[in-house]
Amino acid sequence: MRRYLVLEIKRSILSYPFLIGLLIAMAGIAAWTLPKLQFASEMGALRLFLWLHDGYISLLAPVIATIPFAQSYAIERNSGFSRFVMQRLSLARYQTAKLVSNALAGGLVLVIPLVGALIWVTAKYPMTVPDPNGNPPFFRNLDPPDPLVHMGLLIGLAFLFGATYATVGLAASVLFRNPYYANVIPFAIYIILGFLFGLFGLGYLEPSVMWRPSNNTFATPATVALQYLVVWSISLFVYIRFFRAKEE
Repeated sequence: MRRYLVLEIKRSILSYPFLIGLLIAMAGIAAWTLPKLQFASEMGALRLFLWLHDGYISLLAPVIATIPFAQSYAIERNSGFSRFVMQRLSLARYQTAKLVSNALAGGLVLVIPLVGALIWVTAKYPMTVPDPNGNPPFFRNLDPPDPLVHMGLLIGLAFLFGATYATVGLAASVLFRNPYYANVIPFAIYIILGFLFGLFGLGYLEPSVMWRPSNNTFATPATVALQYLVVWSISLFVYIRFFRAKEE
């Protein structure tokens, strides 16, 4: 099991799809940030990081997370490769390896560009600048954390966000056995739920708050944790239930 898990992790990370996801994420950060560079010194490292963090990468994050490995089940199932693997490995072990490697790749493909951005902004620009409004909060109902802690928390949350939506994509891959649904379904869920919750005055429950909790005044650690719990529970249920239905 351990050997196969290591092989799956290598397949998910040391691959062209993972590189493509990284390039898309970095291009999104660059395209959003370049017009703001003339004001970067006045903004300081934290606000510049928040600016690039909330740009194109935040909109594309549900898709970028699925690019490295979420399609893998449908591709392997349709080609017959999954049957070949399960002649030598139990179903539960195959499921676990696929789930872990996909979640890891989905988180890292978002984290690596953000870590690079953090290193760049902290090395080039002042950490804090005079601001009458003070440092922005991580959650609006809590005191602002230290700027470096704030950026670290956002990067950690980006990993969890990527792992979560990569799992949504993998569940879609299992449910429909079509690799393209692995990329389309998570983005559709992100956009549709964001529109519906906003329309009905439940903005603190929309998916963008899972990316940055301070996007809504009424978001709290409990509401964000609940969102992650619900998305993970549904995704894992679909993944396990329909994986078995398709394979047995």
